[in-house]
Amino acid sequence: MQRETPYLHDIGLEEAIQAWNVALDAAHASGTISSEMLPVAECLGRVTAAPVWARISSPHYHASAMDGYAVRAEDTAGATETMPKRLVLGVEATYVDTGDPLPAFANAVIMIEDTQLVGEGDETVVEIMAATPPWRHVRPMGEDIVATQLVLPSNHQLRPQDLGAAVGCGHTHLAVRRQPRVAIIPTGTELVSLNDPDSQERLQPGDIIEYNSIVLGAMAEEWGCVVSRFAPLPDDFDMIRSAVVSALAEHDLVVVNAGSSAGSEDFTARVVDSLGQV
Repeated sequence: MQRETPYLHDIGLEEAIQAWNVALDAAHASGTISSEMLPVAECLGRVTAAPVWARISSPHYHASAMDGYAVRAEDTAGATETMPKRLVLGVEATYVDTGDPLPAFANAVIMIEDTQLVGEGDETVVEIMAATPPWRHVRPMGEDIVATQLVLPSNHQLRPQDLGAAVGCGHTHLAVRRQPRVAIIPTGTELVSLNDPDSQERLQPGDIIEYNSIVLGAMAEEWGCVVSRFAPLPDDFDMIRSAVVSALAEHDLVVVNAGSSAGSEDFTARVVDSLGQV
């Protein structure tokens, strides 16, 4: 007596999802996937396995935000175009480019457009045409990121700007989830792979070009998986079962495409039932 195909015992979607989750729990396969350390440059699109905390501040020093002169803001009080303040270059004012560290004595930067160099005896002075408040045109330490700050949470898919933030706060490597490994096994005696030599010339009526593995694989890769596409298999129980067993040894998920109905050459449900539970 032929064994009844398990597929015929149809259940609703919600019940199927619940049964799937129960089966994963029973197999201890419902936890988070293992992690690995990778260079930051290789982490685009990957998912963080742990929170990322800032090791250093960004910037890690008080930085000039303009080309000009670093000064004490209080030394510029009252400066106007008609009555400029004169500061001795190298003593009361220091030239800085954008990004340069602020000298220890300074707390502001005057843009070079608002100054004029004047020779005065053996000294060079900087004429300041406008007063400035403290910290104008300065990027204070930690303006973007403060050391010990949470930069990226766990289970976050990494974007280009996230990689920049991670490096900017002192990280060279990140702990990310290992990419799930997915095997896709297309089945059907009628399937023809265009990867076979002269396959297009040999197409016969009834032959079907196999492309579902391309579509399913691309979907899985879009979700961050590493995909293995198997060559199409004929409708043969033993061959399909052997391929599934082989794929299970090296993959987290095995997708068998087609063969799930109750026809005489539909073996997918029977293969699954022989290895577990449908």
